[in-house]
Amino acid sequence: MPDRIVEIDRLSFRYRRASEPALIDLSLTIDPGEVLLVAGPSGCGKSTLIRAINGLIPHAYPGELTGSVLVDGRPTTEQKLREIARSVGTLLQDPARQIVGATVEAEMAFGPENLGMDRSEMWRRIREVSATAGIEALLGRETANLSGGERQLLAMAGILMLQPRLFVVDEPLANLDPLTAARLLSTLRHLADEGHAVVIVEHRVEEALDLRPDRVLYLDEGRTKYLGNVAGFLEVADPSAVKLPFEVVLQRFRNGPVGAAAAAPTPPVLEVGDPARAPRLEFRDVRAGWGEREVLHGVSAKLGAREVVAVLGPNGSGKTTLLRTAMGLTPTRVGEVLVDGTSIAGRSVASLATTFGFVFQSPSQMLFARTVRDELEFGPRNLKRPPEALEGIVDAALRRTSLDSLEDIRQRPPLTLSFGQQKRLALAIALALEPPTLILDEPSAGQDHRTAALFMREVLTIPGLESIYLVTHDVDLALAHATRILLFRDGQIVADGPPGTVIEDEDRWTSCNLRRTSLIRANAHWRSPEQRFLDTEALARLVLARDGSASGNGRKGDSSVGAP
Repeated sequence: MPDRIVEIDRLSFRYRRASEPALIDLSLTIDPGEVLLVAGPSGCGKSTLIRAINGLIPHAYPGELTGSVLVDGRPTTEQKLREIARSVGTLLQDPARQIVGATVEAEMAFGPENLGMDRSEMWRRIREVSATAGIEALLGRETANLSGGERQLLAMAGILMLQPRLFVVDEPLANLDPLTAARLLSTLRHLADEGHAVVIVEHRVEEALDLRPDRVLYLDEGRTKYLGNVAGFLEVADPSAVKLPFEVVLQRFRNGPVGAAAAAPTPPVLEVGDPARAPRLEFRDVRAGWGEREVLHGVSAKLGAREVVAVLGPNGSGKTTLLRTAMGLTPTRVGEVLVDGTSIAGRSVASLATTFGFVFQSPSQMLFARTVRDELEFGPRNLKRPPEALEGIVDAALRRTSLDSLEDIRQRPPLTLSFGQQKRLALAIALALEPPTLILDEPSAGQDHRTAALFMREVLTIPGLESIYLVTHDVDLALAHATRILLFRDGQIVADGPPGTVIEDEDRWTSCNLRRTSLIRANAHWRSPEQRFLDTEALARLVLARDGSASGNGRKGDSSVGAP
């Protein structure tokens, strides 16, 4: 067997219905023991590269291909997907599309059974892999009742069962709490140290750097913009497109304008409403769950009609379940849920959708129509919006989710879009209903740093939108945009308050599987106590302004960018 796992030579690929190629003249090799980080803005060709490596291009995605891709010394065009899968294991962005087993054990056994593995060996490996992947507590559970993060870990376990030479992981951090993400990265690093290769596609570069990648491939518009070591990548990467450590961004700002980030406005703030007004959403001693498993254990909270509330906490702690009860998607066992002061008992999901625009973690759960236009018009038509208003509603929803720039987007079949584009379409569908409140489950998943920030800026200025409740593992996004944080642990709220207050208790923060990012440390160091939490670009501009003020007064600016 050849030592080199993957050899790509001058690869270009254009999807059958696309006018422009997704990848252009890309050459790359991947060796045993190597960790390659692939970064770049949305639509730069990262997912296409993964499909070329695992054989989905050209076997499942037809189009115009030039150049060659060799896996274990043989062209992928001459191998069956089954053969390639023995060498390349892929963790998809959307774990819901990858899991086929009804139970955790059935899912882990699926691949080995298809390869004819001996049953005693298969069960030995299930015990071993469940410990390695940290999912021993999930054994015996039904996969339909797992959280998004738990499904992500299970999908990774399914790949570990097959022991491929190369692990390809696509945006693994979006669905995982920071501590669990760190454990996954540690597992991948261990696999590389044992001689496996790892290709990780990730927008959240700051966290991915914990994997200690040997090289970084930086793509932009299908072309290789950089291929080399981490230090060189940090000098050329656009911090508005990929999430870099704050210290790196600040130094780049000090060296001069940094792409779109230099002109990015400070995120708007949603004006907090009258506290005497009835809460938009209220939970009264709510207990809820699936089957015999209770997930929420007596939760009480009032979410205002004019608030941006971010719900943070470990995978499987009940964050999504909490907001699903507001839509009647998960029934309560005990307690009561009220919307605008009235119990939701007896109300349909369709009725509640006039108040809440709910965006699922997995966008494929929301998509069913023939075209994007049909998807966006379906809700407004059912709400009896005037036919002449539909075009404007569709245009506004596409613009606010940055989908309007995609060629022929209105006529595209939704399931032909990339995961990130499907996620934005799901957001657009919610916006098309023009609800007063948005409920967003992992809104930044599949989005580059720029797109996620632009979306939050757009929705916070939408006329008529009063409140946003979001579940996210992107703590910097939550802290920069939320007016209030709910910390969850083990199905209960352990903290509730303004972002600056909630992050002061470091022990509580870390006990909820959250990490103190470089931006959290920098905010603590640079901003005044009365200032709200600032995003990376706004904080960098604040530091530069203080540097300039200090220089103007004959003093040198503080060169420290972190906080103890």
